[in-house]
Amino acid sequence: MLKFIPNLITILRILLAFLFIPVFLSGEFAVTLVIFSVAAVSDFLDGYIARKFKITSKFGAMIDPLADKILMFVSYLLFAYEKIIPYYLAVVVILRDLLILAVVLICLVKKIELKFSPLMSSKINTTVQLAFVMLVLTCKTFSINLSLDVLVLFVCGMTIYSGLDYARRYKWVKNELCS
Repeated sequence: MLKFIPNLITILRILLAFLFIPVFLSGEFAVTLVIFSVAAVSDFLDGYIARKFKITSKFGAMIDPLADKILMFVSYLLFAYEKIIPYYLAVVVILRDLLILAVVLICLVKKIELKFSPLMSSKINTTVQLAFVMLVLTCKTFSINLSLDVLVLFVCGMTIYSGLDYARRYKWVKNELCS
């Protein structure tokens, strides 16, 4: 039974991402903050359990990053829709992840072995993006008026840097695709 726990936690994160939408739009920001916090902690927890008990799976390796992407897409799209952040930030966050997913899918279709491990810049980027969402939700929950301009630029810059780091580190994929 233990071997299914990381994947169940990941699936819970996906469900929480979709629950996030109506709760956020209803203006229940305290509940939204709790939902997002649980989802963010689950991201750490599923990976920790899988590594600690050596119960990784191909399904988990595919669904975990997808769950992360869904959570980020939902958050940043809703923030842009509600004009909390500029649209360009949502576009940068989503575009980076879509490009990475596209490379993975193309490699799967072309049967190119992809040793695609998360980079440190990506882990930092995910932490920055999660912290930014938590900060925005905290401000909304407690009616704190905080200018996000500098943080928006920081998150945008970190996201771009992480995307470029992937492009640089995995340029061999391009060579494989073009051969």
